[in-house]
Amino acid sequence: MKTLVRLGIVLLFALPIAISPTLAFADFDFSPPIDVPDHCTASDIGGTPHSYATAQFLGICALVAAKEQGAISAYQLLYNDAFGFYVQTLNGTVPSDTQYWALYKNGGYSDDGLSTMIVAQDDLLTFQLTDWTDNSTVGSPIEFTIGTLISSPAPSAATGGGGFLAHDPFSIPLAVNYIQNEQHADGSFDSELLNDWIAIMTGGGDAGDIRRRLADFERSNSPALSSPTDYERHAMALEALGIDPYAGTGHDYITPIVAAFDGTQVGNTSLVNDDIFAVFPLLHAGYSGDDAMLQKIGASIVSQQAVDGSWAESVDLTAAGIQALALLPSVPSASDAIKKGIAYLHAQEALDGGFGNSQSTSWALQAVWAVKGTTFDWVKNTYYTPDYYLATKQNVDGGVESKDTDIQTRLWATAYAIPAIEQKTWDQLLGNFPKPAPAPAATATTTTESIATTTAFVEPASLRRTVADSESARSGPSPVQVEPSLSDTPSEENSDASSVNDTATTSSQTAAAANVLGGRSLPLLFMLILAAIFGLIVLWSIVNAYHNRTHS
Repeated sequence: MKTLVRLGIVLLFALPIAISPTLAFADFDFSPPIDVPDHCTASDIGGTPHSYATAQFLGICALVAAKEQGAISAYQLLYNDAFGFYVQTLNGTVPSDTQYWALYKNGGYSDDGLSTMIVAQDDLLTFQLTDWTDNSTVGSPIEFTIGTLISSPAPSAATGGGGFLAHDPFSIPLAVNYIQNEQHADGSFDSELLNDWIAIMTGGGDAGDIRRRLADFERSNSPALSSPTDYERHAMALEALGIDPYAGTGHDYITPIVAAFDGTQVGNTSLVNDDIFAVFPLLHAGYSGDDAMLQKIGASIVSQQAVDGSWAESVDLTAAGIQALALLPSVPSASDAIKKGIAYLHAQEALDGGFGNSQSTSWALQAVWAVKGTTFDWVKNTYYTPDYYLATKQNVDGGVESKDTDIQTRLWATAYAIPAIEQKTWDQLLGNFPKPAPAPAATATTTTESIATTTAFVEPASLRRTVADSESARSGPSPVQVEPSLSDTPSEENSDASSVNDTATTSSQTAAAANVLGGRSLPLLFMLILAAIFGLIVLWSIVNAYHNRTHS
């Protein structure tokens, strides 16, 4: 009976597919639902922001939310004062001169533009590339459904009864311009730390001329580094600038990191930051996450996580640890450690959507991107999110933090915020470089000089001694005159000396002959051998002729 029931279920689903695959799935919508707030800010292709804050839910806010929640990857918008926003490019696809992105809601062509279209829960929005010359469609449509509608909080005394006032979005072009205005003539900034972190920021691709000038500076200026974290940070900076950290500046910044690995962890055993930040440059310098060293570093990071899910009770290090472990999924318990870290960050998020300051908020937001999260997972008080918090910290000059703050802090905070707003992790900012090829093994030379030198090092001690004695004898008489012997027969001592001298002479002659025969006189030896053979042949001929005559 059970078998018949199962067969019936299979046939129930299989029959429509067999009849018509289109009909079988026509009523099923697999597009992801998008949670849409009643407020948003979108920028046109020139970077000018336009804010919307009404009691209604607009198509433009749905599009912004779709990108933030990953339903689409990218868009560019054009703005018209009469019609508002309309799509220029979507997911990197640029229409030709006769094409445009047509907008549909629930299958019907929309007479409203994004700025005036009102959406409701379960609506289906579709963007279809269309050729206006014949209304033919080009490619597959891009679409998503509307999920939860998020309303702004009711007016309160704090807002003077005026309701929600949306802040302008964070402007990357303004932030980049602020940093560029503070760059020195040689391409550097006020400190090595600033140089490195601004260099890392430029890996996102929106850094204008900052990246080129800073790269030129780094190629010709080598910083004084001491700790593993110094090498880790600077290696990341070079990789973000597109400079080989092994040889691009004439210095190797990867090997000191590897040398700081003690078989279990990197650097100081009481710190975790040197372990965390070793992961990023090594993974972009020819090392794999499955390498034994990276596995042990990842295990060390996991082992140093606190019970509350943090690392060192720090939002910054916890966010960094999440980014690092997200790149090492095969490390045991890495997934659980990431979940605990995310829970800790949730507990630390304030009601304004931030994490105490802009720097910590930027790192926390990068951790969100590392785990494929969205800012709607981090909404506080209906509409406060980490990226919204960063937007409130950007000043009119483009720099983050108020103008009363010192320039170094503002540059630092701005360099942190740009990748966070770009939705880029550190891993995504760095270029990849291979390990250097191993140096070829040295080959032994076989010249006469090298052979002679090698022979001198292995001379017997007796030979060295006789040569020294003979050199001493040639140098002249000793200042002390020795009385000659009265006997005509040499004494035993003189006899030994004579023997030594004879031995020295014989040894010297033998060595000289060896040098001649083994060096430049091989042709002479060959000629002597030939002469000897010729002499034997002549002698044999004479003997044979004599033998024949005597027996004839």
